[in-house]
Amino acid sequence: MALVFSCAAWVTSCNSTKKDQGSKTLVIIDGVAPASDPSIPNAVGTGSYDALQLKYSKYINVPPKQITNLQLYHVIDYWLNTPYKWGGTDEKGIDCSAFVQKLLVDGYGIYIQRTSNDQFLGELMNRFASTKHLSEGDLVFFKTLDNGMPVTHVGMYLDNDFFVNSSSSKGVSIASLKDPYWSNRYVAAGRVIVKNKQSAKK
Repeated sequence: MALVFSCAAWVTSCNSTKKDQGSKTLVIIDGVAPASDPSIPNAVGTGSYDALQLKYSKYINVPPKQITNLQLYHVIDYWLNTPYKWGGTDEKGIDCSAFVQKLLVDGYGIYIQRTSNDQFLGELMNRFASTKHLSEGDLVFFKTLDNGMPVTHVGMYLDNDFFVNSSSSKGVSIASLKDPYWSNRYVAAGRVIVKNKQSAKK
């Protein structure tokens, strides 16, 4: 599949009721080796499946063998339950677009813009409406505020209609696109196409 912070940028970062990486653009793509982050501990294996596979298969209701991108799930597990903070970028509090940025950098080694609106409108973002074509790592965009912006919230799709996000009500958590709150506010999904690894690191 596919992927200078200022006070003004906060307005479009994200908001919902339920590290600045500069202007680099990036995207998620099949075949890209996941980044290795030594600060994220390895999961302890349990039986024939990794502990993360067992844990998150229950969250998203899929067989453990379908959880294959363990690097991404290590990153999710590190941030899980972190409180939401508008404009936040660290463990004390993080907003939706900063969280997605972290997932892409630490899970895939690629960069994307800072705010949800800029992420949505990025020139390399391949936007599509149907949720039928979603793959792990695609971004899902929502309009949760009537502020004139096309989108005001973003999360990352996982599998089986579930996505991970940082919401103002639950912080970093996993939600379902079938939840009426999210389905009524869904705008589109996005997949950034990177032509080659070199362009993703510029």
